[in-house]
Amino acid sequence: MIDLQNTIIKSLEGYDQQRDRSQQVDIGPSSLGGCRRRVWHELRQSPKNNPTESLGAILGTFIHAGMEKVMTRLDPFGDNYLVEIEIEHEGLKGHCDLFIKDLGMVVDFKTTTKSGMRYLNDRQKLWQVHTYGWLLSKNGYEVKQVALVGIPRDGKMNDIRVIQEPYSELVALEALEWLQQIRDIVEAKTQPPEPEKFVTFCKDYCPYFDPTGEEGCPSMSK
Repeated sequence: MIDLQNTIIKSLEGYDQQRDRSQQVDIGPSSLGGCRRRVWHELRQSPKNNPTESLGAILGTFIHAGMEKVMTRLDPFGDNYLVEIEIEHEGLKGHCDLFIKDLGMVVDFKTTTKSGMRYLNDRQKLWQVHTYGWLLSKNGYEVKQVALVGIPRDGKMNDIRVIQEPYSELVALEALEWLQQIRDIVEAKTQPPEPEKFVTFCKDYCPYFDPTGEEGCPSMSK
């Protein structure tokens, strides 16, 4: 008799792992502005000893795939809507959800919960979308605007929120300087950055969480 629950779980995990974003090893724009200690571990390619498989994250992958199909239907030949494009400059690679050429607008879709919508315009997400703009501009595109689109998994259509602002290269350069400082710490082999999240967050969301602190990160102490 088939174990349907296990079959579904394995299928979801397999689908998520085959996506380019799941396979990406290098630091990308999505890591900018997050926990400096976690990025330090990512740069060092530390062992991931804390399983963090999240159904919410996998559902987010499905929503992104759905938005990709929706945008492609609106512009099937990609004359104006560039969907899920890979961009790279000076060793930094990113996957931009959507670039609307005639508006010069970078769009990044964020899947969350209704309660999580209040964090839609936090530093990490703004740095990410402006860095996508920087990558696009370095690849010959004219970037004028950036937009974050929050899609709550537990909400209604009118709960979708858009935050839009002019593209700023200065914001992107601030994010890149933040990353370079962590790279410098890794290269100098000095003390790692202090943890920036508490155990209540790290145990569920950080693959480098280690309560002993022997191999990974023990999280912040109160």
